[in-house]
Amino acid sequence: MKILLNLLFTIIIVVYFTPVGIAQQLNFNENTFFYPHTFRTGQIVSSLGIAMAKLPEDVVETDDVFRAPLFSYRLKYGLPENFLAEGSVETNIVTFNFMLGPKWNYQFDKLAFSVGTDLSFYVGKLEQFGFDTKFNGWALYPNISAGYQFEKFTLSLKSELVFNLAEQSKNGDSEIENDLDFFNGWTIGVYVEQPFWSDNYVVLGVRSTFLKFYYPMWAAFSTFDRTFYIPEATFTFIF
Repeated sequence: MKILLNLLFTIIIVVYFTPVGIAQQLNFNENTFFYPHTFRTGQIVSSLGIAMAKLPEDVVETDDVFRAPLFSYRLKYGLPENFLAEGSVETNIVTFNFMLGPKWNYQFDKLAFSVGTDLSFYVGKLEQFGFDTKFNGWALYPNISAGYQFEKFTLSLKSELVFNLAEQSKNGDSEIENDLDFFNGWTIGVYVEQPFWSDNYVVLGVRSTFLKFYYPMWAAFSTFDRTFYIPEATFTFIF
């Protein structure tokens, strides 16, 4: 956690002292993704990102620093009465996670809030290295966000609860219903968004994940029944 906080502090310092062209008109409500501003009906904001997670040593069975990349595409679509719909797809090549859910945003001048929930369906396949394994599952992510506009950037905080709904795996022709705890854990992340060029913005963020089951590492076939701490660093391009 200390490393993540130091990284976040460095990000904020770099962002604050990065010059922004005088002629550039900052419009955070049109060009930010994690900052929970209100959306116009029909407004669309999308992003491409990569997250690097440090997986637990006892799961990957090495004390070397192991960073697992997770690529993502996300989209938000404005609905009436401060509602919006958000959808995303994440992948680490052998696993795909599809998420969709509603959110309600409210903004007080430069301060903004959001509450919502996302339904997730993840599916994975591993047919290399002698494996013939497939798995899929459902999860629910109730979430809350808060953000603030500074002069040159926005700073947002997002937290989620994670609930397992169902999971099934298949090894060869044998199907297995996995008995996961309903409450999986929680996450908290901090995100800084600032202009990159023209109307294109970038996001630098850190997230702390406290989960018993972290779906991207299913192929490690962990048998541990405990909560893992998994730190993540993210970089996202908004367009």
